[in-house]
Amino acid sequence: MDILTHTLSGLAVGTVVSSFSNSGFKSRLKIVLISGFAGAIPDLDAISLWSGFDTTIGRFFNLSASGKEIYSAKYWYSHHAFMHSALAGVILTAILGHVSYLLAAMNKAQKSNPFLQHLKEKRYMLIAFFLGFLIHLIEDMPTPASSWGGINLFWPSQSYIGGSGDIWWWNNYDIFLIVLAVIVINLSVSLIRKFVDFDARKFTVAIFILGLSLSILQMKSRKYDFAYSGYAPNYQELEAQSKENQKEILGNQLFQIMENFDNKLPFYF
Repeated sequence: MDILTHTLSGLAVGTVVSSFSNSGFKSRLKIVLISGFAGAIPDLDAISLWSGFDTTIGRFFNLSASGKEIYSAKYWYSHHAFMHSALAGVILTAILGHVSYLLAAMNKAQKSNPFLQHLKEKRYMLIAFFLGFLIHLIEDMPTPASSWGGINLFWPSQSYIGGSGDIWWWNNYDIFLIVLAVIVINLSVSLIRKFVDFDARKFTVAIFILGLSLSILQMKSRKYDFAYSGYAPNYQELEAQSKENQKEILGNQLFQIMENFDNKLPFYF
């Protein structure tokens, strides 16, 4: 799935987790933003496609394969490998917790808390980060198997999971709009909390579950089958079918708006 929808999905997760926090709106917003950041992080493993990869990172680590070869292969640092695993999410969350503690300890304006106490205070931020990371992995499972056969969710296991091809890599505008709606509704609830005292947790969870259910329904209702393994000689045809399906779902007018928006972005969407 595209990086924009991944990031917004992380934000959507963050709106739910932040609703469990009793802190102020700014603190809850930070939880949402860190979750959105986590939603984008797994695709850092696509850096091997960077035009300067071979002459910089590749040369520094003396890698025998080119960046393009690495991307489609099954090295631990390839796309859909370690960075698309639950363990990577756990490790990065632990690093975030330690960095947060060190930054707090360096702040002379406030009294430094014991490490475990600090983690307890930052638990919603850490939970949001991990779940934002995890939602990215879940969203990549219904994409085509390609050369990987899914994602290496349980690294260091050699098994790859997913790759069902229920959706195409990009232009899943209907999913994007559902995720955006979840964010807008849940952020609105968070704002209302400033003026009305009520428990928003059940509401935000319900909205997220509804959005997730609608997204799964949309994925399973695609008119075309996008499943393929290895390399797809009919790549352009499959992408055209995906856009045609979106036009049928959204209608000509909304589809045109989304396609125009897509064409203005410097990355695949």
